[in-house]
Amino acid sequence: MLSDDEPTDAGYRHTVAMTGDDTHHLDAETASVVLSTLGKFADRAIAVVRPVVADGVMVDGTIVWLSDTAHRMDPRAVRGATLLEVYGAALGHQDTGQAAQLALGSEGVPVVWGPIPVDSAVGRIQLEVSVTSINGLLFVEYIDRTAELAEKSAAQQADHNFRELLEGLDAGVVLLRPSLTDDGRVFDAEIEWSNRASAELWTNKEGLAAGTKVASIYYDLNDWLDAANSAWQGRPVTRILHADPDVAVWTAATETLRRVGDLLVEVTTDRSDDQTLLNRLDELDHRFRALVDDLPLTVLVGSFDSDTFDFVSPNASELTGHALIDLQRRADWNELIHPDDVHLLSAFVSATAAGGTHETNLRLIRADGNPLTVTLRGARRTIDDGPEGFVLLVSDFTEQQRMLDRIAAGERLETLGRTAGSIAHDFNNLLMIVAGNLERAQRQFGHESLTLNTAHAATKRAAELAGSLLGFARGRPGSPSWVDPAELIRQFEPIMHGVLFPNAQLRIEVEPDLPVVWADRAHIEQMLLNLITNARDATDQRGHVTLRVGRTDGAHCHLLDSPSNGPHLGFAVTDDGSGMTPELLAKVFEPFFTSKAPTQNSGTGLGLSTVHGLAHQHGGHVHVDSTVGVGTTVTVYLPLPSTR
Repeated sequence: MLSDDEPTDAGYRHTVAMTGDDTHHLDAETASVVLSTLGKFADRAIAVVRPVVADGVMVDGTIVWLSDTAHRMDPRAVRGATLLEVYGAALGHQDTGQAAQLALGSEGVPVVWGPIPVDSAVGRIQLEVSVTSINGLLFVEYIDRTAELAEKSAAQQADHNFRELLEGLDAGVVLLRPSLTDDGRVFDAEIEWSNRASAELWTNKEGLAAGTKVASIYYDLNDWLDAANSAWQGRPVTRILHADPDVAVWTAATETLRRVGDLLVEVTTDRSDDQTLLNRLDELDHRFRALVDDLPLTVLVGSFDSDTFDFVSPNASELTGHALIDLQRRADWNELIHPDDVHLLSAFVSATAAGGTHETNLRLIRADGNPLTVTLRGARRTIDDGPEGFVLLVSDFTEQQRMLDRIAAGERLETLGRTAGSIAHDFNNLLMIVAGNLERAQRQFGHESLTLNTAHAATKRAAELAGSLLGFARGRPGSPSWVDPAELIRQFEPIMHGVLFPNAQLRIEVEPDLPVVWADRAHIEQMLLNLITNARDATDQRGHVTLRVGRTDGAHCHLLDSPSNGPHLGFAVTDDGSGMTPELLAKVFEPFFTSKAPTQNSGTGLGLSTVHGLAHQHGGHVHVDSTVGVGTTVTVYLPLPSTR
């Protein structure tokens, strides 16, 4: 039945010998077309029908071939059966008949119809029919769209449910299809859908209709495009929107842009109530910080398990002299603690961690190197579901400490004065007896005696010193007069040399043209004598002592650390002895305190106390500088008059 030129593929031969009835045989040309057409769709639901046409209308048809898939879809359809036999007078299905009629009028053009609900052997399915007329035959393909339509229906239902969900949100949601440049950048976008809440956020209620271009309605287009391009590249963006009363009904809002598939999703949330609360909190925070700044103390808030403080009041910078950014950690403050007070801090921290309220005084070293006495008050605090922390109040106690030191120094000097007055009174009585006996001896001797004259001069000198002690005890600067410093040093130099060890060296440097000073000469000599004696005792047999006398522009007291401006005359005595530790240096002005070895030549501990008292009675100061292994310098400052 087939010629040598016809296809001989064994897989297609059964498509030609459709039945044993010769009336259903195809001619060679038609068979070739059928084979070339059906061979591509053997596994699909396809039937070949020879139409029966009357007066240009298809009234029936014979199934000349159908695939196994088509037969399984409807077992009534078999080769050789007519459409009326299989489907009844309506040509099987009205929709199929209409598609076949249209296909007969359009040779080679597929006519698609459906989907059509059909009751099949597997239940009700949705078929799409494609009919093509080729050489008088109808090639009918049945495509099962049931799963596809079900999936589409489910997607549509999900989309409907999702949009219903979005409609119920308070936040405004807008779906946008971006307009892209050739290099993939967003330059505009078209609104595809928006929920009701989005329209309520803006004054233009109709502005978010589908099809609206962003460029025509967005008031911050450039900023929005920057955010949109970031989101389009896969980096979601959240922006804080600032209110514009001409376009928005809110005072504050946040906007989030992210890419979902080929769309941009924009979510705008009204934060007006939050902004009102934030403004209120900001106002309260401002008031709190102003209150803390006005307090005469520094507030530190932190946690025991964190090195960084939660809060440091700004006045901490003024207290310590360091920038506030350098005071945010506990370690920063630990570095400021005076080395001798570290143990006080450790005990304080342990006590605070144990609970209750605790207080201690310790010293800090300011950025300029000056010590600062502070009072620490601490209390443990507990936060619900949070780490335990603490609150520290740091107050400057320096001035109070100076006042306490001043009171203590005054009490010590008062005690010293009473003691010195009592000694001077008794000593003066003894001197009167000695002086009377010396005068009697001179008269009995009958001529001048150098020994008696020297002894008499010494008693006179001792009487002057006793008088100075009485004046010191009574708080009066003795008998002041105008004293020439250079002349005083020249006359007193032999006595100072006599105080030192024989092999010791005394160097005296007096600034030329020094002005006179209003003071008690005996008191100056007494102060110098005490200082030279202390310098001698601090050195060995071959020690070096230097006395420098000159002008200074100011002065300050070692004990009270209270500076004085204006011109002063300074008497500075320096030795190259062993020096003093900070602990000894803090006690040198205490009455009866001595750092000398307990030998028969050890001091009484009244030398520097007396010098301090006499200097302050003249309105002056005393300052001590000492370094262990280097030596000590004690300077007495006496005020100089601006004019004479």
